[in-house]
Amino acid sequence: MAVPNRSLGPLGRTACLAAIAGSTIAIGAAAAVLGAWPVLPFAGLEVALVAVAFRSLARHDGDFECLEIEGRTVRLRTRNAARSAELVGHAPWARLVVEDGPGGCRLGLRYAGTTVEFGRLLTEGRRREWAAELGSRLPVTRT
Repeated sequence: MAVPNRSLGPLGRTACLAAIAGSTIAIGAAAAVLGAWPVLPFAGLEVALVAVAFRSLARHDGDFECLEIEGRTVRLRTRNAARSAELVGHAPWARLVVEDGPGGCRLGLRYAGTTVEFGRLLTEGRRREWAAELGSRLPVTRT
């Protein structure tokens, strides 16, 4: 199972955002008092953009990818933000799709005309290791 690496949990992100917002607004307010009032709206905009970025990160806290091969059954479950996908099939009929392109290696599992991409939570090197390891257990289609 692959999950995103997070150095801050929800409480840590909230505390970090509060610290950034407090210091930025305080500096903007001090500049406004000294006569540089145009600084204050930009300080507010900066805090709003950081809050949007943190909210985007929070949407992906539950992301995961899980690939299981048990006997003759293959199961791939993924979640990306609010979008989930599951593919269950007969392992000998499933195909590992490996795309080597300028953007790097991409992996997918194809079964019954449906392809579900996975490995996006892994580094480039780890995706290539997975492709080699899974290539010994599943038929491979390279594109």
